[in-house]
Amino acid sequence: MTESLLPDEFDDLAPFVDSALESERERTEKKVTVTMDETRAFYDAMIPRFHEILDYLDDYFGETMPASAHRLYLMSLSLVEVATLVELYKQPGAVEACDPLRFVRKD
Repeated sequence: MTESLLPDEFDDLAPFVDSALESERERTEKKVTVTMDETRAFYDAMIPRFHEILDYLDDYFGETMPASAHRLYLMSLSLVEVATLVELYKQPGAVEACDPLRFVRKD
């Protein structure tokens, strides 16, 4: 038996599992390279369930998460990072700011 991509109660969010990205850099690259329509579809699917997602993830606070819960957690990080694009800027690129891809971690 294979594990579900996401916890069963969040199966409807599976079309957006490609937003479950481990690093901030990966999330930033996706954020600035997908269309605004794709970003909006992700946002519209996730935002009404956000409190439910946080409640679900709270059960794993301080513990190891199953892979399906970890993917949901990573998707919630992506949601937080795109929320301002949808709610304020209405575009994926930089708005009177530096290109976010110019910032590279050195560690």
